Amino acid sequence: MTELLDFGLFEVLGAGMVLFVASVVRGYSGFGFSAVLVAGMAFFVDPVEAVSLAIGLEVLASVVQASSVWDDIDWRRLGVLVAAAVVGNPIGVLILTTVDADPLRAVTFVTLAVLTVGVLAGKTVSVPASLSAFFVVGVVAGVVNGATAMSGLVLVLAMTALRVAPAEMRGTLVAYFFASDIAVMALLLWRGELDQIYAWRIVFALPLMIIGVLIGSRAFAGTSVEAFKRVTLMLLLAISVVGLARLGLG
Repeated sequence: MTELLDFGLFEVLGAGMVLFVASVVRGYSGFGFSAVLVAGMAFFVDPVEAVSLAIGLEVLASVVQASSVWDDIDWRRLGVLVAAAVVGNPIGVLILTTVDADPLRAVTFVTLAVLTVGVLAGKTVSVPASLSAFFVVGVVAGVVNGATAMSGLVLVLAMTALRVAPAEMRGTLVAYFFASDIAVMALLLWRGELDQIYAWRIVFALPLMIIGVLIGSRAFAGTSVEAFKRVTLMLLLAISVVGLARLGLG
């Protein structure tokens, strides 16, 4: 197994723990999987491999959650976000495969941390939930997704500001990740970034990911609107702080 994955035993165990935590987070909130996985996997593989793996597993996680979120998806807003991703994703993939994406990661983490602290402190700004606002957010998220696989962090904070209901936010995010990440995977495949080792890592990761997603989904079913918002914001802040620390150590 270690030969197929190009990992040592310690790396398999460490990557498995990171994957499980990321999967539980995804099942509960609908986002955060890639951010947690990329930050953790960066200890074991290079950034391009970590982002590629996260994007492939995001697609499969969306399939696992599809039946439980289908009725909560806002299809009109989803369409706008996907159209915006078509604009932003290629720019992000270009950044990922040609230049150092760490500066974009750092800017993303710092911005999210500052804005999240503001929301937690009650310094919110009421933004009209227009389709044009969703398109702008979608383009920014697309760039971040292609370069860092962290579009969920951008989208969830924006959707919180736009006062999107938790179930709708979660369902629309799950559907968005499926559509957006399929496009990113096609671009990565076209650029020759996916190989046989990548495929074996996906195969071995899938059972553990499914277990984690189902555990997280069960936890969401019993949560209140306020509890979901509080946990989501704290999760955003924690991911941002850990991400910045990881970049500093890297």
